Amino acid sequence: MGDRGSPDRCDALAGRTVVVTRASHQADPLAGILRQQGAIPVVASAIAVVPPLDGGQPLDDALMRLDQFSWAVFSSPNAVAATLARADRRGVRRGFARVRVAAVGPSTAARVQAELDRPANLVPDQHDGAGLAAAFADPGPSDACFVPHSAGARPDLVTGLRARGWKVTAVSAYRTVTPTLSDHLIADVAAADAVIFASPSAVNGHLSQTGGTPVKAKVVCIGRTTAAACAEAGVAVAAVAPRPSDAGLVEAVAAALDERAVPAES
Repeated sequence: MGDRGSPDRCDALAGRTVVVTRASHQADPLAGILRQQGAIPVVASAIAVVPPLDGGQPLDDALMRLDQFSWAVFSSPNAVAATLARADRRGVRRGFARVRVAAVGPSTAARVQAELDRPANLVPDQHDGAGLAAAFADPGPSDACFVPHSAGARPDLVTGLRARGWKVTAVSAYRTVTPTLSDHLIADVAAADAVIFASPSAVNGHLSQTGGTPVKAKVVCIGRTTAAACAEAGVAVAAVAPRPSDAGLVEAVAAALDERAVPAES
C-alpha cells in the first residue's frame, strides 16, 4: 500500500487549475510538470525580467575587475543569467574561472552549472539571503564579494555579508516589471484552484495585476522569503514547498489541494 502516494497526488491535482506566475521564459518547466500530473496550468506571468535602469554600467565596471573578488554571490537564477549574458557582451566570462561562486539554493546552483559548466562552491542549507550570508566563513584581509542582484532586492544578503566583515560590491544585474494581463486571463486566474509564487516580486506583481483583489485560490510558495512577502501583503499561504524546486512546488500544490484530509477527532 505504501506505493500509492504518487497516484493519490495525481488525484489531488487532476483537473485542478493552477496559476504559474513565473516570468514567461521560466514558466514552461513548471507548467509541464503540472500538466503531467493532470493539472491545468494557467501561465499568468507576474514579472518580466528587463535591464536595470542604470543601463548596466555598474555591472560592467564590476565585471571588468572580477580578479579583485574572491566570490561571486548569486541570489536567483535570473541574476546568474543576466550577469553571464553581460559578461559575454563584455568578453569577460573567462574571469569567472578564477572566482568562487555561491548560490542561494538548488535552482540558482543549477543555473550556475548550466552557465559555467561547474558546480557552485557554496549552497547553504537555508535557501534565502540570510542563510547564504551565514554560510560564509569569516573573510581574510583581501577578501571581497561581488553580488549582482535584482534592483530592489531585499537587503538580507548584502547586510549579512557586511556584518560578517566582508567587503561587498552589490550592483543591479536586472529588474523586474509587471506585465499586463488580458481580461480573459485575469478571469482565469480569479477562478483558479491554486496559485504558485516563486519570488516576492511575483507576489507583488500578481496583486498589482489583479487590482489587489483578495486571493481566493490556495497559495503555494517556494520558500519562507516568498511566504513572508505574502504575509506582508495580507495573503494567506496554504503551503510552502518542501524543496525549492519545481517538483517541490508541485508536491506542495498537491498537498494544498488534497481535500480528502480530514481533521483528527478530538
